[in-house]
Amino acid sequence: MRPEATIVQEKLASSLVTFFRRHASFIIAFLAGLAVFLLVTSREVSARNILFGWNASAGVFIVLSWRKMLQATVESIRERAADLDFSDTVLLALSIGAAVASIAGIGLELHSIKEATPDVALTRAGGAVLTILISWVFLHTLFTIHYAHYFYGGADEERGLKFPDGIEEPSYWDFLYFSFTIGVAAQTADVAVGSTGMRKLTLLHAVLSFLFNTTILALAINVGASLL
Repeated sequence: MRPEATIVQEKLASSLVTFFRRHASFIIAFLAGLAVFLLVTSREVSARNILFGWNASAGVFIVLSWRKMLQATVESIRERAADLDFSDTVLLALSIGAAVASIAGIGLELHSIKEATPDVALTRAGGAVLTILISWVFLHTLFTIHYAHYFYGGADEERGLKFPDGIEEPSYWDFLYFSFTIGVAAQTADVAVGSTGMRKLTLLHAVLSFLFNTTILALAINVGASLL
């Protein structure tokens, strides 16, 4: 009979392998951002250095996620949805928090842009624009994935989204369309939301999209006025 300590170690190892398999994109993206922070920046905890790491993490996550989505089939989406657990909700909350915090970081970075030389001001403005674009795409990519997993993870009558043209098994392209339509126009277009759970997720997405779009407009006006 195997010792109890060995059994515990095997269960822990199995849990870690399962967690990494489920969240490989998040883990790889986090490590990429950490590596950029340690190797490229001065390692000083400042808005500029943190934004460097954030852009690397979010960019890697976007690339990995889009690569998976473009290669995915309905069957693979179902398999991924079946793996959903509490950690997915935690990672969603942390990712949203990081995306929102990036906007605060941009505000801190641009706070002293008026006192900077033209070259420095232009560099900071360019970095702010890049961060906004990456954070914006990151947010809507994140919600695309969760819409798909929520749709296929529940019972048939609780899928929550009704696509036009009689599409009963939508692919990631359909969820990308739904997510980025909310991101651009803050409305669901021709896709109907048919469950309370999906309405909660869509409401959160719409509020965050409004926050991002309003902030982007305000920052654009601020940057333009500062450069002039």
